Amino acid sequence: MHQKKSLGFSLSEVLATVAITGLLSSVAIPSFKGNIDRSRQNEAVSSVSQIQTTIAAYADEYGSLPSQWSELNKISAVITNDGPAEDNNFEPITLLGGFYDVTITNDGNLFTITATPNDNSNLNVIACLDLANGASGMNKGTKDEETTTPNCG
Repeated sequence: MHQKKSLGFSLSEVLATVAITGLLSSVAIPSFKGNIDRSRQNEAVSSVSQIQTTIAAYADEYGSLPSQWSELNKISAVITNDGPAEDNNFEPITLLGGFYDVTITNDGNLFTITATPNDNSNLNVIACLDLANGASGMNKGTKDEETTTPNCG
């Protein structure tokens, strides 16, 4: 009696493989997206930290408070997809990579820097810098739950 040689996979083997792959993907993809979002948030933290340092260095170097992005570029360029940020009056900019928008507001010596995601991520960054007392701080959070501004005053 001759036994027929198997030259491939049976339908049930293929279906089982597809089902297992689908199950593993449904578990792994959300975790992977969360890691990507946290990585992008940490990149925004790095940029915001650089901006804090640049504001302090500008005030130290020139003896006045910066009022626009082009002034910060005299110390260290804040890079966007279009090159160094050059908008006046700290108009919102999009950081290099295009994932976060940054705004700066100031009330005298107190600067507040906010990085908000412009994609479907919900992770943001809020930082402050008080040039009168040297205090600075940074909080990471989500858009859904209001991130508190650090106390720098």
